[in-house]
Amino acid sequence: METLSQVVQKYLEANGIEDRFFADFIGCGRTKCSLWFKGKKRLTPEQLRKTHEFLAGKHLKSLDEIMK
Repeated sequence: METLSQVVQKYLEANGIEDRFFADFIGCGRTKCSLWFKGKKRLTPEQLRKTHEFLAGKHLKSLDEIMK
């Protein structure tokens, strides 16, 4: 079974999204996120919630948001 960090890494790679975009979205410093991907740090409950939102596509902007 894959860890959440492994799933996120695959998602980012498959969609051409940079790690730093993900880190910014969930409110995680890049160093901490890097360590999380390596299994050496844990995310906060809020960061985990934002990670699930990210995987559900909440990071995508609608056309209306883009056109404003």
